[in-house]
Amino acid sequence: MRLPAEFRNLALGQDGVVTAADARAHGIDRSTVHRRVQAGEWISVHRSIYRLADHPETDRSRIRTATLAVGVHAVLSGLAAAWWHGIVDAPPVTPTVTALRGRHGRPVAGVRILNRALDDADVSVREGLPVTGVALSALEGALAGGVEVIDSALQQRRTTVERLVEAYGRRRRCIGAADMGALIALLETGARSAAERLAVEVMRGAGLSGWAANHPSCGYEIDFAFPDRMVAVEIDGFAFHRDAATFQRDRTRRNALIAAGWTVLNFTWGDLCDRAEYVVTTIRHATCG
Repeated sequence: MRLPAEFRNLALGQDGVVTAADARAHGIDRSTVHRRVQAGEWISVHRSIYRLADHPETDRSRIRTATLAVGVHAVLSGLAAAWWHGIVDAPPVTPTVTALRGRHGRPVAGVRILNRALDDADVSVREGLPVTGVALSALEGALAGGVEVIDSALQQRRTTVERLVEAYGRRRRCIGAADMGALIALLETGARSAAERLAVEVMRGAGLSGWAANHPSCGYEIDFAFPDRMVAVEIDGFAFHRDAATFQRDRTRRNALIAAGWTVLNFTWGDLCDRAEYVVTTIRHATCG
């Protein structure tokens, strides 16, 4: 049974995923849907949701299905939303989907459902799927995926610090607001200085010794130097702050230190906050070798 061209184009534009409502809107009744499933032309992936059998299951079809399965007013959220916007490279294993307050539907396997209200300014439609706006997606995505999610959104110029602050303002009395507030504070006050303070905490907590802060060498000040081992630890702030001139200046600085015999280690805020053990292990390896 050939699908109407218009309906097939709709399905392909939705990652091969269609709903019973889509079918009805194109004159395909319930019995016809059932026959297509029985014939193996459509795959039932959830109640009233189907995927064309000749369309492979992909991350996009999985995430789209997860959102649709929560309900007609569901909104893809969090790190999965950041991925849908193209801010991060890979989706989470368990996507987060917002449902309207008062939803009484069943749990959806493999989906984290948040029952909450969203401001209209925080909801958009991207490629036919309701999704939280870029700013809120970046903020909530950073709670799960690290501050690099925000940095990536800013680097790509998908949002601005001002829009992030506005999105936070609309959620400041909601779940996760305290952690989002800490991220906003970093953006407004400068992550580099905060990252340097955290670096001190990480190194002291791990018992690393023999380092000096702001150690002079080659006309520069090394953030943290282990002079006896000629190891330089440099702390990077948000990448979105780095224009071409800053990038070249950092490259020149790094080359000068390496030429003078220093082993240069660069760490980001995300490394210090989310991968402190990696930071400590790398420094230990460099200073004990």
